[in-house]
Amino acid sequence: MLVEENIFSQVDVLKNLPEEQQEFVNRYAQVKSYRKSTFIYNPGEEADWVYFVTEGVVKTGTISEEGKEVIKNILYKGEMFGELGLSGMIERPDFASSLKGEVEIVRIPVKILKDLINKNPEVGLRMIEKLGERITRSEKRLEQLVFDDARTRIIGFLKEQASKNGMKFGDETLIRHGFTHQDMANITGTSRQLVTIVLNDLKKENLINFDRSSILIRNLNQLK
Repeated sequence: MLVEENIFSQVDVLKNLPEEQQEFVNRYAQVKSYRKSTFIYNPGEEADWVYFVTEGVVKTGTISEEGKEVIKNILYKGEMFGELGLSGMIERPDFASSLKGEVEIVRIPVKILKDLINKNPEVGLRMIEKLGERITRSEKRLEQLVFDDARTRIIGFLKEQASKNGMKFGDETLIRHGFTHQDMANITGTSRQLVTIVLNDLKKENLINFDRSSILIRNLNQLK
């Protein structure tokens, strides 16, 4: 499926491309849809595409030798993933899969994206900026794994998702999500049981309310 023009405005690093550059990318870009919990790519596959989320939520991560999933990133509409091919990596070290219902992505060949960056260096600068933000979040999460207890890590995850994808209603922030308690455990380095205990404790303290598809934070400043 060809990329529609309005999709370029939905992708952070491809906004405001000149028409001739949109046409250049459009000749090679592909739109793909995936059902919930479907792999977009797996470790060991060739790293020859870069992906952009246009609908839904994507998770990336790795699987340990014991078969445990470790989630590295949760990606929303407009965000980029699978970009390691731009650095010369041949095989993917991680996986990417759909998380929240059906996901739609645009994928662009690595070679074409490199050509676009040569034509328009601003695209490369935007990518560096977005990757820098992701690295900062990853470093903060690593610090939390080392220094913080389970409750603090889970609250940190909720605050991160609120800042990325939350909807403000007065003092309250609503996060619509597709996370299971196991997903939250896999990204916070805890267990499903601990996630359940912490969320229930926060609910009893009237700091949050939640169901299977959303979490309502009463007041971000009071969440601790």
